[in-house]
Amino acid sequence: MTYSRILKRYMTGDDVKAVKDKLLEIGLLHASTHDKYGNDTYKAVKTFQAANGLDIDGVVGKYTWAALFATEPGAEPIGAVTVPSHIGADAAEAIGKSLALVSDIRRKICLDALNQAIDPYEGEEYPRSFYIRGGNLYNKDLSLNVMAESKLNSYFSRSDYAPYYSDGREEMMREAAERSGYTITGADCSGGIVGLWRKHGVENSGFDANANTLYGSHCVQTNAPQAGDLAWRSGHIGLVVGGGYIVEWVGGAYGCQLTKMNNRKVYDFIEGRIRPMSKWSAYGDPKKY
Repeated sequence: MTYSRILKRYMTGDDVKAVKDKLLEIGLLHASTHDKYGNDTYKAVKTFQAANGLDIDGVVGKYTWAALFATEPGAEPIGAVTVPSHIGADAAEAIGKSLALVSDIRRKICLDALNQAIDPYEGEEYPRSFYIRGGNLYNKDLSLNVMAESKLNSYFSRSDYAPYYSDGREEMMREAAERSGYTITGADCSGGIVGLWRKHGVENSGFDANANTLYGSHCVQTNAPQAGDLAWRSGHIGLVVGGGYIVEWVGGAYGCQLTKMNNRKVYDFIEGRIRPMSKWSAYGDPKKY
């Protein structure tokens, strides 16, 4: 399809649908089910324009069209961001393209999270970051919350946390920590986000919040999640990293994993199999970035 007119909010047509399909393909739009230029498309276009040095007006004129569809020399979007090498090739390609189109702070937060996550389809023997009930990924001094033997002993001795580490979880985590030389980090689902926001200056180093507060008080709901946004279901939170993927601290048997936004599955280190998980309920755009 060739460019034929300026596209703005509330317009409809096959060319609008083509733009939405392209934004969906590069990970900036959550869905493309109709041909109306709505508010989610407007936001996605502005994000694309910001990443490609275009006027940020949410209008698809000839220059934005050219950049989206690579129809003029030198108009292609900026190159993909390099994703940590332990992430599988398909996921890395999709995530890398999406991260090239978001702000620097979103990119840094997502890459930091990806360093902690295992790709459940890549066959890692142990988590890279444990699920630690009440733990934040970065401490108040902004050091990583590394699971030294003394810290693990403290966590495992708490009777109210026992259910999170029963049925072989404690044994798996102790073995993994010892083999790593006690270098594996730890956090729970909200603590992963809290720590990342502390480290990258979104919030101060004393900031803390649970999953429901992170979504309910610190985000605006969005139907077009992009890298750096949050995925939420009651009592649980994850970080959208782009390309249809999310990083989340899932639970004691799983640790921190990379999951698919629309087909959420994780690797169970205790049972040695992939397990399906419940769908997300909503997505939140953080108010501070």
